Amino acid sequence: MPRSVAIVFAEDYASQLEKLAFHTPVWLIDTPENRTAAEEAWRTAVEWPHITVTLFREADWTVLLELISLRERFDVVEAIGTSLTPHAREALGAARFVRIEETPNGFRARR
Repeated sequence: MPRSVAIVFAEDYASQLEKLAFHTPVWLIDTPENRTAAEEAWRTAVEWPHITVTLFREADWTVLLELISLRERFDVVEAIGTSLTPHAREALGAARFVRIEETPNGFRARR
């Protein structure tokens, strides 16, 4: 089964974070709204230790994928709240993501 990670660029993803984090590790852009939601997820993780939410500030795709690979093993990236830019496509290609498709909320990349 492919292992996925969600990378969320939406500045207010608070209302949707809990549901997503229950199913996959989430990397979440650090905003006041998202930080509050992440703190709640961290409290929930005491009872549900598979819940992983990491805040990030750096939005450079190359750096972000390197950081994530240090903590997670993944074959699928679910990008939410962003579009597929040329830089994102290049960084994903360098990280061996060969199948990339746009979704209503962003895009999905698979190895």
